[in-house]
Amino acid sequence: MNRAGSSMSRTIVIYSAIPWQGIVARPHHLAREFAARGNRVLFVEPPITWLSPLKKPALARHLHFGKVRRLGAQLGCLTPPPVLPGGYRWRALNQVNQWCLAQSVGAALRHLEWPPGIILTHLPGTADYPGRAPIVYDCVDDHAAFSEYSSLWKKDLVIELEKMLTVRAGVVLATSQVLWERCRRLRSDTLLVGNGVDMRHFSPAAAGKTGATGVRGRVAGFYGGIGPWVNLELIARAAALAPTWVFYVAGPFESGLRVPSLPPNVLMPGFVDYNDLPAILADFDVALIPFKNNELTLSVNPLKLYEYFAAGKPVLVTDIPELTRWGPLVYPVTSPENFVEALEQVASENTDLGLRRRRVAEENSWSAKVDAIINCMEGLGL
Repeated sequence: MNRAGSSMSRTIVIYSAIPWQGIVARPHHLAREFAARGNRVLFVEPPITWLSPLKKPALARHLHFGKVRRLGAQLGCLTPPPVLPGGYRWRALNQVNQWCLAQSVGAALRHLEWPPGIILTHLPGTADYPGRAPIVYDCVDDHAAFSEYSSLWKKDLVIELEKMLTVRAGVVLATSQVLWERCRRLRSDTLLVGNGVDMRHFSPAAAGKTGATGVRGRVAGFYGGIGPWVNLELIARAAALAPTWVFYVAGPFESGLRVPSLPPNVLMPGFVDYNDLPAILADFDVALIPFKNNELTLSVNPLKLYEYFAAGKPVLVTDIPELTRWGPLVYPVTSPENFVEALEQVASENTDLGLRRRRVAEENSWSAKVDAIINCMEGLGL
């Protein structure tokens, strides 16, 4: 019996928007949790295009066809062959790419000796999947908003594909209130399943400082992907106004990101491995989610919020609905001056707030999230 109380064992193919190696996010947690329940899970990394190695030579390692590796008895990972560029600009190219991807997935399942199964996708392009497999659409972003950052994305086409996928899928999930309300216009049965946390992994961060950051004194910390959605200007200006604080901003940078001039109390150590995050988080006196307020961020449900909560940390957030709705558990900031004021408020906060944050994290475990997804799938006969 799996943890949700079902004896069914499925093949679940996860079309992820991010690779297996690197930042650990929702697709990774779902894959591990489904596999732990006895399901056969194939994690499909997002295919790069044939142009990608010209921009990032390190991606040349992906120029092979359909590499499959086992990550566990019930978990495999497929690095699919490169696809044609422009799939989100010209639909005909997306249709070709989806056919190629389906062939690669089919070959991987045969290699693993697993039967076909359910596709759980985070990618709007799956609307043109050529097969008949049941589809679960896990809507985690306003994908059309990414068109602002890529000339190879056409906003109208991405919107069209996402609508088609929402209608076609057997199950539609949404991670935030904004995405849930949007999906419900086409699918009234859309299920709201926000992000979660691995409490066993992150709860040790509540035990006290570890020295992992190498910083003495007060630390305001952030970790995660650093892209155009992160308000580095706000961090720089707040840090200049709070020289007794160290701003520890960890994570890989998006290619081509413009970084403002930073004061010396801003540290950027780069990528931190998931296994090391709890020790880093333990050193934070305050955790940060300094996102810009724009079309992309208004729809996100940041996974790191639940990880911060698991450690009981005070969290400074910008004016994003999914963040400010947590009321007294977070500190909304709107300006550098307001940011510094909030840093000082944290020192006198009620210790009960840390316990309340941890309770919220416990209620949002990945196990509970997968329970909800499986119950929905089984209710629809998937």
